[in-house]
Amino acid sequence: MLILRLQPRFRATEVFDADGYERGVIRPEGILRGLQFAMRRDGAVVWVSTVRSIVRKRHRLWVANREVWMFDTPFYWWQHLTGTIGERRKLVGLVGPTTRFWGFTVEPGRETLDLLAAVAFMHWKWWRW
Repeated sequence: MLILRLQPRFRATEVFDADGYERGVIRPEGILRGLQFAMRRDGAVVWVSTVRSIVRKRHRLWVANREVWMFDTPFYWWQHLTGTIGERRKLVGLVGPTTRFWGFTVEPGRETLDLLAAVAFMHWKWWRW
């Protein structure tokens, strides 16, 4: 079932929901290209993702409601994806057996299309790296 679609464009990635409505635009930010990205909706920042390791395994996600997530993103089919706030695990998942199949659970109340867009974008960038 389609929930979200990322549409890469020149210097930006558009985010669409299942009904085809634009949910935001993701663009690189910062001095070092490829290490920090922001999703904006109507000019306002929704979230900012920053790569925190050389091999792109760890990411920091600042969400506009002031939550700060840390993601461990190995993105190999035999390993799990985890997202934490503070030291508490709030998201657990698995990608595989191919890159098109995802399964994860998020703590109730935190499952938003914006969070899904951030995780999908991190995954997409990792595979294109």
